[in-house]
Formats: sequence, C-alpha cells, structure tokens
Amino acid sequence: MADYKMLINGELVDAKETFDVVNPATGKTFAKSPHCDASDVDAAVAAAKAAFPAWRDTPIEERRACFMKALGIIAAHKDALGELLCKEQGKPKGGEVPERLLVGASLEMLMTMGLIQKATAIDASPYVHVDMPEAKVEVCRRPLGPVAGIGPWNFPIYCMMQKLAPAVVLGNTFVGKPSPFTPLSTLVMTALIKDCFPKGVINMIVSDDSKFRSGAQLTSHPDIRKVSFTGSVPTGQAIMKACSPDSKRVTLEMGGNDAAIVCKDVDVKKAAAGVFGGAFANTGQICVAVKRAYVHSSIYDEFVKELVANAEAAKFGDGLEAETMYGPLNNKMQFDKVSEFVEDARKSGAKIETGGKAMDRDGYFYEPTIISGVKEGVRIVDEEQFGPALPVIAYDDVEDALERTNNTKFGLGGSVWSSDIEAANKLAARVESGTVWVNEHLGDTDGAPFGGFKHSGIGRENGCADLGTWTEMQSLKTAKQP
Repeated sequence: MADYKMLINGELVDAKETFDVVNPATGKTFAKSPHCDASDVDAAVAAAKAAFPAWRDTPIEERRACFMKALGIIAAHKDALGELLCKEQGKPKGGEVPERLLVGASLEMLMTMGLIQKATAIDASPYVHVDMPEAKVEVCRRPLGPVAGIGPWNFPIYCMMQKLAPAVVLGNTFVGKPSPFTPLSTLVMTALIKDCFPKGVINMIVSDDSKFRSGAQLTSHPDIRKVSFTGSVPTGQAIMKACSPDSKRVTLEMGGNDAAIVCKDVDVKKAAAGVFGGAFANTGQICVAVKRAYVHSSIYDEFVKELVANAEAAKFGDGLEAETMYGPLNNKMQFDKVSEFVEDARKSGAKIETGGKAMDRDGYFYEPTIISGVKEGVRIVDEEQFGPALPVIAYDDVEDALERTNNTKFGLGGSVWSSDIEAANKLAARVESGTVWVNEHLGDTDGAPFGGFKHSGIGRENGCADLGTWTEMQSLKTAKQP
C-alpha cells in the first residue's frame, strides 16, 4: 500500500496511528490513512499561526504566482489524482473519451483547477470612500489569520480547494481536514503542491472521527479565526456552537432537500431526463441535487414512466470500469440511510416503480429507485436522502407546489421546469433556496456565490462572495497633512 502523510509546517509527517480507507465499489480496505492526535492538530495550527504575518505581508501578486505554480502541478497529476479519487469516493473515473470528460473524477479535477484560476483573479484592491483635502478614507480588505476548512466526502478535492484557494490567495494561512471516508486524494494533492508555498501556509490533517474528532479540536482552537465547513446540519450546528465562545467567523454549507417543480407544459421526455440527471448525478450524493420532484398531475404518470426508463438505462458500476456512469454510495452509513428511507416509503404505502434494493454485488451499490404515490410526512420527502432514490409527488396547482417546496427547514437548491419561460423565471425567484435553476438542475453557474437559506447554511463561497468570506473589512483614514 502507498504511504500517505499529513502536511504540517511544510513537512510530510506520519501519524502515530493509521486507519482503514475503504473502496466503496468493493467494500474492502484498499489503503491506510494517517490518524492524527491532539498534538498534530496543535502543531498544524501553530504552524499556520507562525506563518501568517509574513504571508499576510506578501504581495497578492506573489501569492497568486504560488497558486499558478500549484495549478500546473495539479494539472500534470490530474489523472492519477482522479484515479485515487475514484477508488476512495466511488465516482466514475471518466475522461477516457471526450464525451466522458465531464463525468465523475475527471469533472471534479477540472472544477478544482477552475477554482484556483478564479481565486487568483479575486480583486482585493481597496476603494476610496471619500477623498478630502486633509485626509482620505479607504475601505480595505484584511485577511483574518489562521483559518480552518473541513471538507465532505462527496467532492473531497473540490470542496477543500473551494476553501483553501481563496482563503490563501487573500492572505490567510490554512489548516484543512478532509473527511475520513475520502482523505487520500486531498492529502496527495497538498503533498504535491507543498513546495509552492512557504512553510506553514497550508497544513492538512485527518483523523478517524470515531476515535478522535480532530475537527472538534480544530474548530474550538483559540488560534483559529474562521471555520468553513461543508457537511451535515447536525455537524454544522455543533461547529457553530464551538465557534461561539471566541466569536470565530463561520461559513456553513449544510445540505438540502432540493425540489424540482415540473409544470404541465414541459416536454416530458426532455424534462424527465433533466430531472433524472439532476437527481442521480454522483449517485445522488450532491448537496444541491434534486431530492424530491413535484410533477403536475396531468403529466404525472407519463413523467414517472420516463424517469423509470432513465433509471433502468443507467449504467452503475465500479468507477474504474470504462462504461460506468454512476458509482456506489460512498460508505456503509449512507448505504444504510438510503435503504431505511426507501423502506419507510414502502411501508407508508408508496409504490417503488423501479429499484428499491441493494444491487447483488460487492460494495455499497443501491439500485436507482423511483418512488411514486408519496407525499409529505414520509422521511424520503421530508429529509435529505443523499442517494439514488427519488420521490415523485403529484400536484394540481403550481402555487401549492411552491408552498410545499418552501415548507422545509432546508433551502439550498431548486429548479422549475416549464416551456413558459417568463412564468418559470418568476416562479423560480420565489423558491426559497440559495441556487435555483430554470429548465436545468446542477447546471454551471460560472462560479456564482453558493450557499443556502434556513438550515442549509450560513454565508456563501465562490465568486464575489469570497472576498467577504475570507477577509475583514477595514475603514482606513489616512492623513494628508501633519
């Protein structure tokens, strides 16, 4: 097995212990990850703290140059990183032929490199608020200090770079912690680029959270000034509580129960394919994927039939296999959760149109599942399943569909599907979610700010939001006269 190491103060370091990393396509251990202890967390934070003053004072042009060098290294190793990502996360490798370039690990690597390019383009220049004969008032952006990023297991490299790149470009130093389900690709990526940066600017630790919750120590550490987290609502709420005593800044992206509203005037075949893609991409393991579909009763049966056809044509398999478009669920915990949600729907009287059980093979594979005859009050409608199972709910009046869409504690994403573009655009603006699409779902928003309403999050990442996310605002009045 390869030897994976953490990055602390510019050095690749071993931990005193290791833990197993499982390939979800086989359900078997394929590698060992380092398992940090409290002293490793303290060392990583101390390194970030020590590196901060010099990094803060480094001109932003030089910080950008560090990332452009890192970008070249990541690009040169994107295939190897993608293969490792495929093994630990389960998503298809993709990329062998042009039509598969935007699939799975290949897509995640391209998106990750795009994040670096966008981060290096952030304009942090001060602006003049007022210029007087005796003085000038400028509004400046100042880095926060040592910051922490805690990543999820569904897009481990992308979500870590979503935090790391803008934070460090803007003059902060960084301590990252990837998910213990998918630590390896992030550890390897940071090992590859470590020499692009001064020691201590980027640090990466990881732990088996069932034995030691390094994230809890990191988020409560007095020398960390900001925490950005992507993951579940309960964990995000615990982080917010841990950050409260010393008023740490937080950005929290905590999942969703994202609805698609399908109007009666759609092209059923086309819309069904779009909704299916928005629900089952990455095997449904996307925080902003379609989690429930509200479909007008006049087209309901036909729409369900088309969804079933899409599900039965979907090619699930090991991500390393050339034809695979959908992989397994990432871990046993998530596999069990999806199974429980589907069984709960079945017991409530819902109809399992297709799927509804584990695949007969090794690993955490679950059949793509379409559920009809279901409504609110059932877990798979009310909660986030985060897997390959889609409930389809009938409605008669679009205002009712909108009310039911918004009647949730979540508010991350949503979509409206209609041939009446003007009406669809107006309806989309009334969906209480951080990102809403019309006649697509999961489509590229060119790095627009991302985050959620309600329990789905606090703050935003990406685009114009990054400046506010990773800096403090300072009003600076400078004198022109003695």
